[in-house]
Amino acid sequence: MHRLLNGLFGLGVLALASCASTGQRDTTTLQTALVATERPAERASGSPKAIEVMMTGSIEKATAAEEAPLKISSIHSRIVEGADAVGPIRPIRLVANSPVRDYPLAGRTLYLDETRDITLAPKEVVLTFDDGPVPSKTPAVLQALADHGVKGLFFMVGEMAHYHPEIAELVVESDQTIGTHTYSHPHLPGLSYAGAVANIDRGIAAVEKATGVKPRFFRFPYLAETTALDRALQERGMIPVGIDIDSRDYEQASTDVLVNRIMTGLARRGGGIVLMHDLQGRTARAIGPLLNRLETEGYKVVTVKYGKPADEEPETLMARLSRARE
Repeated sequence: MHRLLNGLFGLGVLALASCASTGQRDTTTLQTALVATERPAERASGSPKAIEVMMTGSIEKATAAEEAPLKISSIHSRIVEGADAVGPIRPIRLVANSPVRDYPLAGRTLYLDETRDITLAPKEVVLTFDDGPVPSKTPAVLQALADHGVKGLFFMVGEMAHYHPEIAELVVESDQTIGTHTYSHPHLPGLSYAGAVANIDRGIAAVEKATGVKPRFFRFPYLAETTALDRALQERGMIPVGIDIDSRDYEQASTDVLVNRIMTGLARRGGGIVLMHDLQGRTARAIGPLLNRLETEGYKVVTVKYGKPADEEPETLMARLSRARE
C-alpha cells in the first residue's frame, strides 16, 4: 500500500548517461539480454573521449577532458558542480494510486531469483531508470508511474543513494523495484578486478543502507560487462539486467522526439526493456506522455520482482536437477 510521503526537491542536475545494448527475440516471445550483447565499438572502447561523451552528451566537454584531467572524483560532485541552476526547494507529495481504480497499462509481475533471460510477450515492456536517485527529478518519475499504476526498476548509483537517502527510500516506499549501478559509475573493465568488485560491493552496501532493502538486480555502467564480473555478481546473488531499447534521453531532445524514439524502438522489437535515466529533466517531463502513448497503443508494463510468487512452492534440489537434465 502506498503512503503519502514527504521529501524535498533539491539541486538541478546535468546529464549522466549509460549506453545501450540489445537483446534477442524470436517470433513469439522477447528474449531480453540480461547483459549487453551488442554495442557500437566506440561505446565499448572505454576511451576517455567515448566515456565522457556518454557522461555529458557533449563532444566539446569530451575534448576538454582529454586536454585536462578531471578534478572531480565524485560522481555526485560532478553532477552538482555542472548543474544549470539551483532549483527551488519545495515539498513534494506522492499521491497513492487507488486500489479500486482500473489501470489498463499495468501488466503482470515477473519474479526472478536467478540469472536467466527475461521472457516477455509481444507488447510487454519493462521500464528501467539508471543513475538516480535525484531529488529534483526522481519524484516526478515516481508520481507519473503511480498515476498509471505501474512499476519500474531503478538502478541506483551508490553515491547518489548515500547523498539522497530520503529519495532512495521514497523509491522503495513507492513499491518500485531497486537495483544497483555500482558506487561511482566507473567503466568497470578499465579497473583492476579487485577495484571493480570493490566498487560493486560498495554500491550494494550504500543502496541497502539508504533503503533498508538488499538490492538483487544490477546493471553494468555503460553495459560494459566481463565474464569475471558476471561470476562475481552470481556469487553475490545479484542478477544483471541488460536493455533492448535505449531512449538516449541523455541527448538534447523535445518530449515528442524522446517519446517517439522509444515508441519506434518498441514497435520495431515488439516490446522489451527500456533504458531511461531518472536524473534527466527531459525524462521527468516525458515519462507521463510516454505512459499515455504506451496505454493508447495497447502495451502492458511488466513489474520485475526478486524471488518467487507467494503461491509458488520453493523448488527442491531434486526438481532443479531434474529440470537441468531436460
